Amino acid sequence: MAKKSNKIYIGLNASYHDPSIALVDEDGFIIYAQATERHSQNKRSLFTVADNFYFVEKIIDSNNIDDYEIGTNWEEHSSFFKKIYFLLLTLDSSSNSGIFNFLAEKVSGIKQSKLIHLFFFTRIANFSLRSFSGHTFRYLLNKKNGIRQKKINLNNHHLCHAYHAHFTSSFTSSIILIIDGSGDNGHSISIFQAENQNIKLVNKGFKDFSLGSFYSSLTDFCGLSIFSGEEWKVMGMAPYGTLNKELYEDFKNWITVDGIYIKSNGRKHVYIEEKIKNNQYKNITIKDIAYTGQLFFEELVIKFVNELYKKHPHQNLIIAGGCALNSACIGKLHIFTPYKHIFVPSAPADDGGAVGAALLLFKKYNPLKNIPNKQANPYLGNEINEKELEHIIKFSGYKHVKLEYPQLYKVIAKELADGKIIGWVQGKAEFGPRSLGNRSILANPSLKGMKDKINATVKFREEYRPFAPSILEEYANDYFENYYPTPYMERVLTIKEDKREQLNAVNHIDNTGRLQTVSKENNEHFYNLISEFNALTNIPVLLNTSFNVMGKPIVDSVADMVAVFVTSGLDAMVINDYVFYK
Repeated sequence: MAKKSNKIYIGLNASYHDPSIALVDEDGFIIYAQATERHSQNKRSLFTVADNFYFVEKIIDSNNIDDYEIGTNWEEHSSFFKKIYFLLLTLDSSSNSGIFNFLAEKVSGIKQSKLIHLFFFTRIANFSLRSFSGHTFRYLLNKKNGIRQKKINLNNHHLCHAYHAHFTSSFTSSIILIIDGSGDNGHSISIFQAENQNIKLVNKGFKDFSLGSFYSSLTDFCGLSIFSGEEWKVMGMAPYGTLNKELYEDFKNWITVDGIYIKSNGRKHVYIEEKIKNNQYKNITIKDIAYTGQLFFEELVIKFVNELYKKHPHQNLIIAGGCALNSACIGKLHIFTPYKHIFVPSAPADDGGAVGAALLLFKKYNPLKNIPNKQANPYLGNEINEKELEHIIKFSGYKHVKLEYPQLYKVIAKELADGKIIGWVQGKAEFGPRSLGNRSILANPSLKGMKDKINATVKFREEYRPFAPSILEEYANDYFENYYPTPYMERVLTIKEDKREQLNAVNHIDNTGRLQTVSKENNEHFYNLISEFNALTNIPVLLNTSFNVMGKPIVDSVADMVAVFVTSGLDAMVINDYVFYK
C-alpha cells in the first residue's frame, strides 16, 4: 500500500515587525505557529524574514513534509508604494520636492523630514521583506526533501487576520472587525461577515486615518518607541495619570468618528507634537499624556463599534489587527456596546496573519474541503528539546528533582504559597505575545511587595508595569466585575472590591487586572497547579507574567530559560517534570 502524502500549507507573516511561521496540515488543522523572535531571541525580530535559515531547518526536520504550498500575509505592493519607493531612492531628505509636500499633506500631517525617515523605516522594509520571504523554505525543502520549488502565494493582509480569527473562535457566524496601522494599499480598517466557511468583505476600509497610527503617535508623544513595542508601557502607565482637558480637546479636533468611518485633521498631529515638545500643555506629565490618549482611544473605538452594530447588527463580534492588543479597551466593549459575544484571538497582530495565510492556502487548493472551525488551542509553538534538557541536568550543577505530576503540583504550589518566584515551563509554547501558563513566571498574588520585587529583581522593568491574574475559570465571576471569559489575557477587567486585598500583587492602581481565565480543558497542568495553590491558600489565582526579562522575547530554548534563571531573582525553575533550584 502506497504511503499517504503529507502536504503542509506554510503561512508567513512578511511584515517588517513580528515575523512568524504557521503550518496547516492537509486536513486544515493548525499544527504549528511561532514568532521568529522566539528562535532569534531578538525582540520583535525587526527587519527579519520570517523563515530564518536555522529556524526553518528545525521546522523541516521536525515535520514530515512530502509536499507544500507557501504564501505570505500581504498582497503585491501597490503601484503607489512602488512609485514612492523608487522616487525616494533618487532624493534625499533635505529635498523640497513637491512630492514631500504632497505626502506631508496626506499622511497625518507629519513634517517632511520625519515622514521620509518613517517611510524608509517601515514601508521600504515591508517592500524588501515581502520580496525575500518564503525563499528559504523553498530552497531547504528542495535541498533536504527533494520537493520542487513552488510559487509563493500572496494573500490580502486583512483577510489573513480575518481567517485566523474566525477559525480559532468559537463562532460559526459573526462580524469581523480588523483594526491596525495599515493593511494592503494603506487600508487600516476592514469589516467582514463570516458564515461557516464563507468570509465576505462588506466594507473595504479606508485610508483617511489609522487608529493604529494614532496609538503609535501617542506612544511617541510619551517618549516611548513603537519599534520596541512600548505601546504596552503606555497602557500600563495610563492609570497613573489624570485627564488633561486641553490635550483631550486637541485630540477631539484631530480625530472624529463619522458612522463607520474615522476622519482626521492631519495637520493637528504636528500641532500637538510641537505643543508637547515645547511644554505648552500646563502641568502635564507623561503619565497624563498616556491617560488622556488611552481614554480618547477607548472612546473612539467604543463609538466606532456602536456605529458598526447599527450597520451590521449581530450577536457575535470578532476583533483582530494590532489595535486588538489594547486589552484595556477590549475589556470595555462587552460592557458599552450591544455585541453580546466578543472574541479576540491569542495573536491578533501581524504574527497571527501567518496562520490566516496558511488557512487561506488550504482553502485555495482544497475548495471543496472545509477548514475545521473552533481551533481555539493557543499552544502551537516549540516543545522542549529533550537533549537540551539532558544537558542542564547533567552539566549545570543545579540541584534538581524529578517529580510525578500530581506531586509536582503540590510541591510548586507550596513554594508559591511561601512567596517563592517560579519559572514554569510545560509542553508547547503559546502563540502570541502573552504567556498563558506554558512559558510563565509565577508568584503568589496576595503578597504585598511582590509586584515591586518581580519588576525590580526578575523582570528588570519599570515599577508601574502590572502583572496578570490567572484565575480558575469557575471562580472568575466572583472576582471580576462585568466578567467575560478571557482565555488569552485579551481583556482588562475591574477586580471586585472585596477581592482586591487578596490580589495585592495583580491589582493595578485603578483596581483592574488583565486576567487569564484557566480551564482544565485548555491547560490541564496550569489548571491543576492553580487548584493546588487554591487548596493551600483559598486563592484560585496566580500572578502570571511572561518568562523573560525586559527587552527580550519569551524564552524558547532551554539555554534561554537557564539564562533568565541564572541572571534574575527566580527562586526555582520547572521544565516539564523537573524542578531546578539555585
